[in-house]
Amino acid sequence: MKILFISDFILAEEQGAKQSTKAHYQTLKDIFGVDNVDVAALNSTYESKDEHIIFRENKRTKSNKLKSIVQGVPFLISKHGENNVLKLCKKNHYSCVFIDHSIYGHMIKRIKREIGIPVVSYFHGVMQYQNKKYKEHNQTTFFYFLPSFNMKQNEIDTVKYSDICLLLNKRDNDNFKKYYGHEADEYLPVYYIDTAKINTEEKDNLFRLLFVGGYFWPNIHGITWFVKSVMPKLSQNIVLEIVGNNMDKLKNNLAGERVTIRGRVESLDEFYNKADVVVGPIFKGEGMKTKTCEALMYGKIYLGTDEALEGYEDLNEYRCNTADEFVHMIELLTDKNLPKYNENLRNIYLEKYSPQMAKARLTKIFKKLGVIENNRENCNDNI
Repeated sequence: MKILFISDFILAEEQGAKQSTKAHYQTLKDIFGVDNVDVAALNSTYESKDEHIIFRENKRTKSNKLKSIVQGVPFLISKHGENNVLKLCKKNHYSCVFIDHSIYGHMIKRIKREIGIPVVSYFHGVMQYQNKKYKEHNQTTFFYFLPSFNMKQNEIDTVKYSDICLLLNKRDNDNFKKYYGHEADEYLPVYYIDTAKINTEEKDNLFRLLFVGGYFWPNIHGITWFVKSVMPKLSQNIVLEIVGNNMDKLKNNLAGERVTIRGRVESLDEFYNKADVVVGPIFKGEGMKTKTCEALMYGKIYLGTDEALEGYEDLNEYRCNTADEFVHMIELLTDKNLPKYNENLRNIYLEKYSPQMAKARLTKIFKKLGVIENNRENCNDNI
């Protein structure tokens, strides 16, 4: 019993969606067995030595994307690539296809019509809503309209032809109903592979705030606001470290005596272990924020806005939406002299946003589809 995992994030640049994709891939291997999960990697920046990646297509250029749109296929895959995926499905007799994005409706329609196997589609967000929000906050060109329209048409077919549509949370489900008139088949919130090496002994005389996130417009907007609106109001012994891919581009504008900025680092363990509080001043975006989950994984108090906490449960006491609310909570936590590690928050991660949670939910879904027998908890390499 084998399945095909299709993703355009798995060999892409580092980003939140890639972390979710890696978690999905690992969970599928845990359920079906390492040798029973093949991968089609689309829009790939990097090579991989993973022998289970049996199809790889390079990152798409603008001209490539335009060609795909004209040919009527999703813009992040070529027509040739789509044909190859269909050939793989026919050749390898997969029991199921798991597609890690909602923009491959044309391919899903072909899989259902030509092969007839179950398809599970994961929505990192509802693309019509995402595109609307992006256009509200960014300048767009005519070229942006073409992929946007392509995503819309493909997402319509994804909803129509997928056996299971997995959404993150209630907000996405509300948008799903608004645009497509359907409810999610199941929820699968953001979760993280547990890679944290936790050191509860990290201490010094400073109170350390940490922001983790790449050079992406909601992160840039949020942390710029925080540095200018919150940091000047905090006590002098409170410092902020900003870490993330290409975030060192902000050094000239934001770095200072109490604000340190680093770009991409090999490991985040040191930064999380030293931090007293992780902050998430994110006001724009969609879906669920993977960095919220990551902070919980390290057992860290996470002060976040409504957007940063969207889809997460049991964190209301850490909600901050204004500069004064951030200042009040940070100063309060400073005075309490709390330990850097919070076991209750770590337990929230383990219960609700961990691979164990995901494995249980996905196993239930595969049983519902008949991909896994109901008397089996999971598959193994001998099935």
